[in-house]
Amino acid sequence: MDDNAELISYNTFTFKTEAQMLLHIKYWEDEAKELFKTLKSKGCKRFCYSRIWNKKGTFKTSILYEYENSKAFADCQIEMVKIKDKIMKDLKSIDVVVDASRNIILQDLK
Repeated sequence: MDDNAELISYNTFTFKTEAQMLLHIKYWEDEAKELFKTLKSKGCKRFCYSRIWNKKGTFKTSILYEYENSKAFADCQIEMVKIKDKIMKDLKSIDVVVDASRNIILQDLK
């Protein structure tokens, strides 16, 4: 892997109920700015939280993280491990399936 390549993490969250999804959305409305502030200092360039709307009858959200390079990704993962217990405690009532993808940007047309 190229150390200078921009990296992306894309996590999809699938919930059993709309209420669980709405609780998750509320949590990130309250917590995301502070988390991104910490991650940005470690090389995270972007945090994007979205609701997936084109899957009728399902309740899904996603988070996209963009990192400057592999070092930034590794440094941000250390920070995420530090806050994982808090997130798990805060969201213990949510039964969620998380699907995580790690990507290297090969082409980015804007």
